[in-house]
Amino acid sequence: MNSILDINSHNTMTAEEILDEIRFPIQNLEQTLSVLTKLSIQHEITSEELNALLNTLHHQVVQIAKAI
Repeated sequence: MNSILDINSHNTMTAEEILDEIRFPIQNLEQTLSVLTKLSIQHEITSEELNALLNTLHHQVVQIAKAI
């Protein structure tokens, strides 16, 4: 895998290989949501920070959807 944000999915991959590919992106998604929750509770975040977090979440969900 190139990064935790990008998922390599190929038609020749087994189900186990695809599940292994999405394991880290799902962990990243969970961590990003946790950070977003903590930031909004503890202190204000800028619109740029919020936008970056939302873009990361969106990208991750799209990558996971493509893989499965």
